[in-house]
Amino acid sequence: MSFPNSKTTPRRKEKARTWRRLHKWVGLVLTFFILAFALSGVFLNHRTAITRWDLPRRWLPQQYVYENWNNGAVVGTLRVGPDSVMLYGSNGIWVADTFCRGLRPCMDGMRPGTDNRNIRAVAATSDGQLFAISTYRLYRFDRTAYRWREVEGALTDDEALTDVLSVGDRLYVVTRSNVYAAAAPYTRFTAQPLPTPDDYDPRVSLFKTIWVTHSGDLFGLPGRLLIDVVGIIVVVLCLTGLVVTLFEIPIRLRKKRGDPALPLRRTWTFSFVWHNRLGSLFIVLLLLIVVTGMFLRPPLLIPIARTQVKPVPGSTLQSDNPWHDRLRRLRYDMEGRRWLLAASSGIYAFPAFGEQPKKLDNTPPVSVMGLNVWQQTGPNQWVVGSFSGIYGWDLSDGSVTDYDTGLPLDEMGGYGRRGGGGRPTFGNPVSGFSTDFAQGPVVFDYGRGARLADNPDMPFESMPEVFARDGRISFWHFCLELHVGRLYRSFLFAFTDFYVFLGGLLMFLVVLSGYIVYRRKYRRKKPRRKKRE
Repeated sequence: MSFPNSKTTPRRKEKARTWRRLHKWVGLVLTFFILAFALSGVFLNHRTAITRWDLPRRWLPQQYVYENWNNGAVVGTLRVGPDSVMLYGSNGIWVADTFCRGLRPCMDGMRPGTDNRNIRAVAATSDGQLFAISTYRLYRFDRTAYRWREVEGALTDDEALTDVLSVGDRLYVVTRSNVYAAAAPYTRFTAQPLPTPDDYDPRVSLFKTIWVTHSGDLFGLPGRLLIDVVGIIVVVLCLTGLVVTLFEIPIRLRKKRGDPALPLRRTWTFSFVWHNRLGSLFIVLLLLIVVTGMFLRPPLLIPIARTQVKPVPGSTLQSDNPWHDRLRRLRYDMEGRRWLLAASSGIYAFPAFGEQPKKLDNTPPVSVMGLNVWQQTGPNQWVVGSFSGIYGWDLSDGSVTDYDTGLPLDEMGGYGRRGGGGRPTFGNPVSGFSTDFAQGPVVFDYGRGARLADNPDMPFESMPEVFARDGRISFWHFCLELHVGRLYRSFLFAFTDFYVFLGGLLMFLVVLSGYIVYRRKYRRKKPRRKKRE
């Protein structure tokens, strides 16, 4: 049987050669970064399994080393005596005097690993007991032994913890989906009823839908394991691709010299066959992971950031709990005799658990990354801080002012919006706040560190060398910084924010070009042989 126009034209040959070169050389240049994407992504999918792993911050670029109490080293403080202040944050719990001198660690009894010692909040009960929460652990302080003891089995879910506070004779622990309460001796916690809020929208953000699709968490553990398999396949594709590319030269040289090249040739053939098989078999999942990842960072993130969609049926996004994965912080307003609840969709108020929460309109801007500071400083006077800045909030009239300048929010420039999520700012990303020191209120900036709120020109107490020397970063956090490219800021500079997009675009071209070469050169031969026979 004859095939008209079956002969490959010079133009077609050149086009095929271009696809091969693109796949070969762009893939070779990106190999390290693709391996970093794949391996870090696998670890990011299993945070609870690696909470004990961490690294010294001094091994990382300077931006990750603690300096002047930055990088979330202090997110809050608690006065634990007439001359003692407890500081807590990403570097665990420390105790100092009211001038922040004589700093000493207070972490005995806590599980090893920075993730287990990344303290989100500390609360003192009415009977003088101290409780602290890390990402997944609830701790109680044993004053007699001067050590922390984990409160195990107290909560009925395994979600990340977001807040702990004491009101009256009860202790409240907030997870991302529920609020739990316990009375003394604080060993048995019960979920508190939280009805559907007045502004409830069953839809979820398109960003979150793409995020859980990218990680596989859209379908829970089975989905994450499937994505893990794809990540491992990406590693295999990188390694076999290196063999196919780098072994060609020594094989040719051995042939020219008349030396045996069979072992190298077998390795090359084995790698070549499996590179093609795995790449073609998982092409859809490979492209899906690449494209969804590109939408999680600018510029593709911007058009989808506030888009709402229906949850995928049967997925983890579908829940009977209207507060599923939405809760962040809880406070009690003594003057208004009501609860204040911070969620991903805003701040709500309700008189008692079991009554409908109503969304407040006049609220300070809060970063999509959540509240870092929420503290009452006087009757109806609150301080609210996040990566969108720090603000004063008067609950008596709902007025919001910039905490540093005192200017009303409506007269300010910047990124904040009333009643909604604000954009993270680069000028004032606030990670902590304290009114427990003798120097006055202290604002902790994530990048620049501590500054006195009333006198920014006067330096706060210097951070001891031991604090920076012993500083560690969780392995999960390290993988996150590697995955999104912030670890490369020292040479990417302004392009760091576009690393995921640009890297994803090039990876898309590598995967697509490889599949095109495979289909054109290798898949066509088989059907033609059959037809000719």
